[in-house]
Amino acid sequence: MEQSIEMLTSNPVYMAVAVVLALIILLGVIKKLIKLVLVASAILVLWVAYMVWAGEEVSVETIKEELQSGVEAVKEKASKAREDIKESVEKSIEEKTENQLNKILPNKNNL
Repeated sequence: MEQSIEMLTSNPVYMAVAVVLALIILLGVIKKLIKLVLVASAILVLWVAYMVWAGEEVSVETIKEELQSGVEAVKEKASKAREDIKESVEKSIEEKTENQLNKILPNKNNL
């Protein structure tokens, strides 16, 4: 790691390449964040338009309540997905371990 840093600081060409790459990565991340904000804003505007069209009251409190319920639903689904993935991985590891043990010890029941 120290050699890499020393190489970058001692050679201006390498430093310029590193700076350009860092800027490209940074701009890519910023671009994705802007897209995310724009999509979220568009969804919010469409939801408010639907609520007005449906004749329901739209206020800051209702928006906060809807967002909170949405966040809670996402948290619950993410938690369930995490548990499902954990169980799947554990089962897969157990099966692979059992297969490897059967290859190593083909008659383990006779032991």
